[in-house]
Amino acid sequence: MYERNQLMGISRVIAAVRDRVEAVARSRHPVLILGERGTGKNLCAAAIHDAGNRRGRPMVFIDCAALPGTLLESTLFGHERGAFTGAVNRVTGRLEEADGTSLFLDEIGLLSLESQGRLLRFLEEGTIRRIGGKIDMKIETRIIAATNRDLQQAAAERGFMMDLFDRLDVLRINMPPLRDRPEDIPILVEYFLSRLPGGQRPLLADSALRKLAEYAFPGNVRELRSLCNRLETFFPGKTVADQDIEQLIM
Repeated sequence: MYERNQLMGISRVIAAVRDRVEAVARSRHPVLILGERGTGKNLCAAAIHDAGNRRGRPMVFIDCAALPGTLLESTLFGHERGAFTGAVNRVTGRLEEADGTSLFLDEIGLLSLESQGRLLRFLEEGTIRRIGGKIDMKIETRIIAATNRDLQQAAAERGFMMDLFDRLDVLRINMPPLRDRPEDIPILVEYFLSRLPGGQRPLLADSALRKLAEYAFPGNVRELRSLCNRLETFFPGKTVADQDIEQLIM
């Protein structure tokens, strides 16, 4: 079950995200999650899935940044035996695997134009065809996509299909950067440090927390989590002051 503290914080902006997650979770339409790197777009996608009526099945996931174009297309749509050199068996794609559940496409802006066209066809018709296949298959998969790219700018530069952007941008959630929610930093620090072995947990002085709140965190929550790991390494069981934070973020 989805719990609101998966997207933790007391700031107005993160509370608005939680409210929007609960609203869009009830829908079957695609969701587009936008935000800088490290803002928690994957957590937002998981929260949408867990709050909806598809939570009985696991969400299927593809990191579009982790696969080269040809492999990504095969992973997403599947292929028939003999579809290309090396295709010795039929492979079911992630879209087909996610029939009846959600498919999270992280960094969707990196899809090739050919894959974008195939995905657009699925969103418009609800059917897919494996690479090298001759049969269209009807599936019911909810798409949740995320990116840190400006897809409208990419479309203007012909790197992303505007038609696909319009189909994905039915329900949008913008993940706020950490610099816009400094009041959440103590809560996140406490959460990350609470996962460390009890005797090794550093204790942050108020001055250290104020120093963290003043820092821009270009890597957002992911960077804060890494910083907490450094605190464990260099200050196990010790009190951390503001000058210590300065040394760690330089």
